[in-house]
Parts: sequence; structure tokens; C-alpha cells
Amino acid sequence: MNGLQNITARRAWLVPSFAVWGTQPAGEQEFLCCTTIDGVDSIHYGATSFGETEQEVLFQDLRDHRGNYLPETIKSPAVILRPRNSGSVFVVGRESRDRFKIAHDAAVSSPVSVDLLIIEMGD
Repeated sequence: MNGLQNITARRAWLVPSFAVWGTQPAGEQEFLCCTTIDGVDSIHYGATSFGETEQEVLFQDLRDHRGNYLPETIKSPAVILRPRNSGSVFVVGRESRDRFKIAHDAAVSSPVSVDLLIIEMGD
């Protein structure tokens, strides 16, 4: 492989029949908390999701169609979903080098099966 081919090369993996059980949270609640510790008053802000939760997937836990595990990290990954049955499935947020979050429509009560095409987009 010459230098140009090495720079423009993209690795890709097909993960068939992946079960998506996570659903998007029903909402988010923001809150303030006031505390006094050793005479020092503090105010803390936070937010928490309630309801169901999306599914976090590590690339290293996935196996491709040949039975090989994916690498621990992938440079600029893109996850493309192909549902195998009815049900809306989507990636939640952005993919990171080592993981992504996925969920299906909360109206569907059972897990949804999808094929994952994961492409390394590079730097």
C-alpha cells in the first residue's frame, strides 16, 4: 500500500443482528442544591434524565460478520443503522472514539434488531 492509499484508507465493519433495547429518556429535570459544609454555603446545579435510558455500546464489545472483535478505538467513527424489523432506531448524540449510544422508539415495547455498519472516517 502506497502513502496515498494509506492516508485515504477507511476501515469498515458490519455487525449483523444487533439487539437495541435502549430507549430515549422521557425527559430531563434540572435542579439546584444548596449545602452548608463547615460554615461554607454552596449552590450546585445539576440535571438528570428520567424514564428509560439509551443503550451505551463499546466498540470493543462488538463482533463483525466474520466473528472478529472490533478495535477498542476507531478514528472518527460513523455508525449507520439498518433496521431488520419494524421500529425506529437512532444513534443518540455523537459517536466517540470508543463508544456510541443507541436507542429505539419508546412506542415499541420489545428490542429492535439492526445491522450496524461502522466506518472509520479517519482524521
